[in-house]
Amino acid sequence: MAARVTFEGHDSIVDCEPSETLLRAGLSAGLRLPYECASGGCGSCRAQLLDGTVHTLWEDAVGLSERDRRRGNRILMCQSVPDRDCVVKVPVVSSIVAEPSPERFDGRLASRTALTPDTALFTVELGRPMSFLPGQFALFESSSGIRRAYSMAHPERVGSTSLEFVIRAKPGGAASKWLFEEITLGEPLVLEGPYGRAYAQPDSTRPVLCVAGGTGLAPILAIAEHLLTAEQPPTLHVYVGARADADLVLLERLLRLRDLGAVMTLSAESSSGAVAYACELMPVREGRVIDHVASDWTQLADHDIYLSGPAGMVDAALRAFVRDGDAPADRLFYDRFFA
Repeated sequence: MAARVTFEGHDSIVDCEPSETLLRAGLSAGLRLPYECASGGCGSCRAQLLDGTVHTLWEDAVGLSERDRRRGNRILMCQSVPDRDCVVKVPVVSSIVAEPSPERFDGRLASRTALTPDTALFTVELGRPMSFLPGQFALFESSSGIRRAYSMAHPERVGSTSLEFVIRAKPGGAASKWLFEEITLGEPLVLEGPYGRAYAQPDSTRPVLCVAGGTGLAPILAIAEHLLTAEQPPTLHVYVGARADADLVLLERLLRLRDLGAVMTLSAESSSGAVAYACELMPVREGRVIDHVASDWTQLADHDIYLSGPAGMVDAALRAFVRDGDAPADRLFYDRFFA
């Protein structure tokens, strides 16, 4: 039976189906709940359980601090499934954008194409189309219960059931072992989504700065391609950073962005000359991508800024652009990848 969940502060009671998380139930009911990664890593969906009981999908989720655990009534909505009717206290998030409600989709692995020794382009074929905003992500779920978030690497293709993801293997990671070693082509899997708030903002006329680190390239590609194919595309600068130039992937997509009008900048923390073709067309600057952006842009007050990549890179960008610069916090949209 469905549990009745009262979201205090939202004046709403929502039915939460068996095995459904509080976060998905609330978002599906149209509530503006706070969250970021939707997979237990960030703590943005932390809430207070006032009544009832829940069980967690990830007991050691890093989004809960030891202090939270000692309090006993702090939970992560993205990892909590109610055992019975409950009451949850959670703040309201404001937004003028109508976000698609997350759903569960049956799919299969259609292809897995190696891009570097530890990074691949995955194509998943769904049984029905998923509606999403450029820059959003989906949760991959295995039959054994592994759940990991990965961003769609393209804008929505209306009516299409095919989704692409850029995924890097993490040494010793359970999800990486499943996706890179265990699952075979054609094998079923479940996707849950869409999630994410770092999506292309509609109707904005501001110039745009996009910054991607590593596989954070995926949502940045989706956002940039969407913006550049609009009826009135904005002025757009795209920065892409990698550990080494050999880790710069999907160069043909980056060249297409340039052809559509984006000003492209590639950077690598170390250089081996491994992407000579790209170097001829878009020279690779050595050093950290955030350092190059901070040096190139001293005034960002009039821009929309999209950031995607490792948490350390995004946090460094927030310090450089907002704390030490003039970028407005409410026009900076970021997707931090948590290990």
